Amino acid sequence: MLSLHTIYQRISGCIAIFNNIILIFLIIYKSHHRVGKYKYLMIYISLFELLYATLDVMGAPTIFTKDSVFVVAIYTEQTLVPEMFSEVFCDWYCVFFGVSMAIFAIHFIYRYLVVSENKMLKNHDSKLIFGILAFPFLFGLFWLWLVRFFISPTEKSDQFLIENHLDKIGVNINDVNYAGVYFWPVGEDGRNHIHWRSSIGIFIMSIAITISVAIIFVFGYKCYNETCTLIKQATQSDSFNKLQTQLFYALVLQTAIPVILMHIPASTGFIASFFNCFIEIFGEVSSVTICLYPLLDPLPNLFIITSYREAIIDAMKAVKQRVFHCKSFKAQVGTGTTITLDSQSHPVSGLPTN
Repeated sequence: MLSLHTIYQRISGCIAIFNNIILIFLIIYKSHHRVGKYKYLMIYISLFELLYATLDVMGAPTIFTKDSVFVVAIYTEQTLVPEMFSEVFCDWYCVFFGVSMAIFAIHFIYRYLVVSENKMLKNHDSKLIFGILAFPFLFGLFWLWLVRFFISPTEKSDQFLIENHLDKIGVNINDVNYAGVYFWPVGEDGRNHIHWRSSIGIFIMSIAITISVAIIFVFGYKCYNETCTLIKQATQSDSFNKLQTQLFYALVLQTAIPVILMHIPASTGFIASFFNCFIEIFGEVSSVTICLYPLLDPLPNLFIITSYREAIIDAMKAVKQRVFHCKSFKAQVGTGTTITLDSQSHPVSGLPTN
């Protein structure tokens, strides 16, 4: 039987897939021509979030936390993927978590190069785009190695999960695939001893995320200053300045969403687990907030960038108008009013004629 969390996860995941498909369509067909090649990076983010939402829908991963344990788990009875792929889905779910900040970091670098009119961008734009698109793949492989080598399941973590969680919900350990840390397993002497491999892995991951966040802050600040300077100097048209401002603020909000919904809860979880004081409810809250990330992240672009917002409003007006005409048509049929087709008046079928 599906849990409430799995149902919530699948509903939010489907909405996230819809939102990102709409955004990709708007980026391709409704982008201002001055957006240039940056639209490929925008599509890249949307495709990333589309895959992230698909992992949520198909794998239904959940987070379990207690004491010094913090794990991401996929239960066979909850997932839509074959059992042989559950471990892969679990690992890549963790990889996507790590890659998310790196993607936004390189986007801020590119935005800074655009607004500062850097010569490197003018001379090597295509190569730079290729490098930016390739970097997350390489970083993802590095993160996958960290997951597989440092935070893979151990006998101690298996035992802890069985005794503190799986036996309570009636699930066999063989029906669970997970990745995570057990910082302070109990040794043969009955005391807690630090698990160095997991601790080192989390330390490396923390450094990587910290570097990504630092890049975002540094280049975000530089990008903001350059955007303000660009507007004051008035060297470009008003439409170009407005577009660059909209793209910048949309990117800022897009970055803030995963920081608030994913990285702050997860970082809090790792820190609390390290100090052996985490409780289960925080893991459940983290599972809920992380699901919202791919759902909410397209919204800043949809509502801040003028061309996309206007396209959505026009589409809504067209739908409203079509619904109105449909209701009018039904009303005419109900009252027996004749309808004009091909410049000829024909009585509605099934109605009495004079």
